[in-house]
Amino acid sequence: MKKLMMGTLLAFSGLSAQAVDITVTENTCTYGASQCAALTQEIRDEVGDDFPDVSIGDYGKGTSNAGAFAQRGLTSDYSDVFEVVAVKGGLGLAVSGDLSDAESADGFGVGAGASIGLNLDLLPVDKIGPVELDKMDVFFSFMSQSSDNTDGDLTTETDLSHMGLMARYHIMEGNDIIPGNIVKWGGVFVHTGIQTSSLDATFTSSFEGETVEVSGGASATLNDTSATLSFENSTTSIPFEVSTYLRTVWALTFFGGAGFDLILNSSTDVSLNASGTASQGSDYSATISADESDDAEGDATNFRAFGGLQLNLPFVRFTFHANKGLGNDLVGFNAGLKVLY
Repeated sequence: MKKLMMGTLLAFSGLSAQAVDITVTENTCTYGASQCAALTQEIRDEVGDDFPDVSIGDYGKGTSNAGAFAQRGLTSDYSDVFEVVAVKGGLGLAVSGDLSDAESADGFGVGAGASIGLNLDLLPVDKIGPVELDKMDVFFSFMSQSSDNTDGDLTTETDLSHMGLMARYHIMEGNDIIPGNIVKWGGVFVHTGIQTSSLDATFTSSFEGETVEVSGGASATLNDTSATLSFENSTTSIPFEVSTYLRTVWALTFFGGAGFDLILNSSTDVSLNASGTASQGSDYSATISADESDDAEGDATNFRAFGGLQLNLPFVRFTFHANKGLGNDLVGFNAGLKVLY
């Protein structure tokens, strides 16, 4: 896997750029003409290999869409009814494109949040107009995390934030499909609210001291050479969702539903840069450079289906939630744990 892309995936984000123009300016070459041309091209390929395969404009849009998609499922709850409070934490990842082929994907998004939900039956009134407060839950989620890591030749700097406020209303009561809590249907819920997120990331891959060689013995060493990918993504969106769940005696809950997302803002600024030199004594010298940037907006709306399962253990639940865009290639996942009271 390409080093820069691997770092991106390890940080649950990524970049795609086709035809990033890696310029290798040959200053000196005493090898034969064909070897000089082959060595210069090999250097270009070596550095360019750290850039993925679609245009940064397409990537900017893909990351804008995936950035909002990665937040889905982090704030509200889809698999339990609780009397007082629910506390959960989760981490999410979304991709626009083929998740199995990260280098050709159109963009990635990451989400993380710690959420607390309160049942409004704790208020001193039973109803506000037609709204029965014991059927209404309000959730608030938040996350702010910065990191700076070096792993071999890869340096990763990320700054992630998330905030969400959502309400859930139990519009249809559930019932026991098989009595004795063997199989229980949870009913139907509607959810809405607002979610915001941002992700700033920089990934720098160093080629210092790497040697490039072609047939015939021509070679050059990369000096002070690095490739840098950076992006700034921000999103604000309003999800509308309908969900239901089914709980079994085997400590498993299955849930699913459908959603419509109104995207108020989703934008990404992207830049790709490379610089350095290549040399081999007095036989070869060249200068390496690349500099591209772009910005893009995501789609204004999105339809999706979602589903997942929950493992119910004493005092704690473990959840896995998957989202699939309808009419697009967005796919998202999140996982976490939850405590109820």
